[in-house]
Amino acid sequence: MGCDKLLTVFQVSFIVGISLIILSFLFGSLFEALEFDGFEFDLEVFGFDINLPLSPLLYMLFATVFGGMGWILMLEFQYISNIIVLLISIITALVVSMVIYRFIMKPLKNAENTSSPSSEDLIGLRAVVASTIVEDGFGEIRYVFNGNSFSAPAKSTDGSMIKAGREVSICWIENHIFYVAALDEIKTGL
Repeated sequence: MGCDKLLTVFQVSFIVGISLIILSFLFGSLFEALEFDGFEFDLEVFGFDINLPLSPLLYMLFATVFGGMGWILMLEFQYISNIIVLLISIITALVVSMVIYRFIMKPLKNAENTSSPSSEDLIGLRAVVASTIVEDGFGEIRYVFNGNSFSAPAKSTDGSMIKAGREVSICWIENHIFYVAALDEIKTGL
């Protein structure tokens, strides 16, 4: 491959990669809308476990680093052969992508998965009414789960009004609406 063609490959790779990363951040992650943040392949090669993450963001990062490194090497070190420039660019892009995945993306994904509670975890949990739940209507509750504070729309289980500041128990969750009962009513009903 000629120098001009290889330089064009690096330039296009860099520009496309950086453009997609910028668009991804500007529009709140293009792939979240599709609920696709990648997946992983676990392979065993010659007794070594290899984890291959397949993420669109990693592809964009790889393309950006590959193109940028190749572009710089082609312009600054013209005496290096094209094959060496290509190998250095690929290796650098792989290393940077894997480091970003291992030390940034994977810990963030793990933290995301552990911080938000499931519906089953919240049933029976105590909460406080933040804004009055009107009769046959809605209000808002605040609750604490694993040291994190959350708020959610709420409705009374029997349709009655529950004033702000009262303690309630979460009875069930349906369509992201928390159905609650006042704690003092639960205790007197027993």
